[in-house]
Amino acid sequence: MTKRKKLAKWLKIAPVVLMAITMSGTAIVPSTVQAALSQSFNDVPAKHWAYAAVTKLAQAGIVTGYDDSYYRGDRTLTRYEMAVIVAKAMDKYDTASDANKQTIDKLSAEFASELNKLGARVAKVEAKTNTWLSAETRLRYLGNDAKAPGASKLHGSDNFEIRQRIKINANINENISMTARANASSKVGNYGNADGTALTFDIFALTAKNALGFDSIRAGRFPYDSFTHCFFGKAIGVDGVRIDKTIGTTRFTGSVNNIVGNGTAANAFPGSATGDAKTLSTAQLNFKASNKVNVMGGYYWSDVAGTSSNAGVGGTMNITTGDSFADSKGWAIGFDAKLGDKLLLIGDYVSTNLNGVTGSNLSDSPKGWAVELTNATKFPPAFFGAKPLVDYKKVNDFGWSVSYRSVEAGAIPYGVGGFDGQAVSYAGPNVAWPTLAKGTDNIKGVFFAVAKTVAKNVIWTTEVQDMKIKDTKLTGGVSDLGKTYTSKIEFYY
Repeated sequence: MTKRKKLAKWLKIAPVVLMAITMSGTAIVPSTVQAALSQSFNDVPAKHWAYAAVTKLAQAGIVTGYDDSYYRGDRTLTRYEMAVIVAKAMDKYDTASDANKQTIDKLSAEFASELNKLGARVAKVEAKTNTWLSAETRLRYLGNDAKAPGASKLHGSDNFEIRQRIKINANINENISMTARANASSKVGNYGNADGTALTFDIFALTAKNALGFDSIRAGRFPYDSFTHCFFGKAIGVDGVRIDKTIGTTRFTGSVNNIVGNGTAANAFPGSATGDAKTLSTAQLNFKASNKVNVMGGYYWSDVAGTSSNAGVGGTMNITTGDSFADSKGWAIGFDAKLGDKLLLIGDYVSTNLNGVTGSNLSDSPKGWAVELTNATKFPPAFFGAKPLVDYKKVNDFGWSVSYRSVEAGAIPYGVGGFDGQAVSYAGPNVAWPTLAKGTDNIKGVFFAVAKTVAKNVIWTTEVQDMKIKDTKLTGGVSDLGKTYTSKIEFYY
């Protein structure tokens, strides 16, 4: 723990050190600063143990760009260059294996003096470089079977989508940071229409560290990631606040968020024009049971009502019986376990109580569960969609994920179904069985995804899922919603 505290101190210089490295790992510190730093440090001897240690970290994907950009076998590194590599490894400490953590600890102790000197030398540069821009371009093909009565298959230019994102990260001071993201997406051929030219900010959030007795407080608009492994989840546009506090091996997370927009918003509650957004509040504990196993449990309260559809058109649930409820609350438990160094198993279970149920067909105590097996062990444990499968900086990195979910009607509040955005379809109040908006209600099905970094900063991902109705008595016998397909190429820069 002492070493970790020291690492935390040194990581204050990490934003500048890491910014001095491009995606391939090449230093871009201004030449005058780089020259001064290089002159300050002696070469690391050719047979020094640090070369083997860093090569081991590079092979594990903790340090990228090392082989190509730093050490080609024909020259030695300066202690400055080695310190930059160590700082890069320190940034991925939490996702490293126990053996690699020991290697990082040993390297950080060896180059402690250089890391401290590096921080002193680049302080002036850091003070002037508080804001970073990055971007992402996505090209995507969508397809679906749409087997339910009245449902429509995607066709024509609606099978193709373009999306552009621009992300802004900024350090306001040593304790407060900001993240914002501008987003524009369009079906191919829709230039000139609102969805082809409108640029929206789907993320703008402030995060304060060590504030009001909490480890962090995040407020603003951000993806919903406060409860479960994103079984409750949403990719964009959730306004509210999240707090985190760690005590020993236990982390507390609390949140209050508006998960459905008001009557004039694009994601408004169906049929609502009251101007009131719908709120989800949560409290959760995450326990580190061992080095490979985490267990979580929590409670939630939701103001979001549940409404029935008419032949699959409208409503918030995949039911056609006319039943509804006023609001809900419930509890959830989950776990994530590393199976060796190459596999990760994730599971979540939710039990809900519905209040103000009308009708006799809908259960007032629905349940839901989901599991996932994946080889994406280098990223924080979450269901695919909330986390990537591969590192876009590591060429030929390959990842896969297979998951299954089974969710009864009303078990998860409308607007925060973690799998909804992966179920491609037409959407809207007049569209039959819009799985894009209700892919985590009265649903059971398998989901499979594979991804590969086909070139530096370029990822190709393919997704397939097969969805069926969980309780066909609530849908008049409709049982099969069909398969959905997605293939996309994403460019990061």
